[in-house]
Amino acid sequence: MNNRFPKSERLCSRYLIDKIFEPGNSGSFLAYPLRMAYRVIDKPADGDYRGNDSNALLISVPKRYFKHAVDRNHVKRQVREAYRNNRAVIQMPEGKVVHMAMIWLDTKHYPTAVVEKKVLNLLRRMTEKENA
Repeated sequence: MNNRFPKSERLCSRYLIDKIFEPGNSGSFLAYPLRMAYRVIDKPADGDYRGNDSNALLISVPKRYFKHAVDRNHVKRQVREAYRNNRAVIQMPEGKVVHMAMIWLDTKHYPTAVVEKKVLNLLRRMTEKENA
């Protein structure tokens, strides 16, 4: 399996990010210290400039929790690696993709194994809910 995390899987569009956080448009799960908000959408048609034909992820580590960029980058790297290794868990119905945002909620660092366990927990719960 290709374990890369290409640009096409990164959620960058302000429009799509705002859609995730609109009331009533998405779901949300908490596995402390991570909160995941997500939105399941239809795969966009060819030529739809706002669409993304694959699952996409946004990782946010607020400056409020880690004042130094090196600490924020470390946490983002841990979450990104955990997602990259466990994204095969995500099974959406045919013709659907999911846009996710993972937000860090704590002021302390966690071991990579703990972060990976939390990310896997969030991905499994989301997949179970959407396939139920």
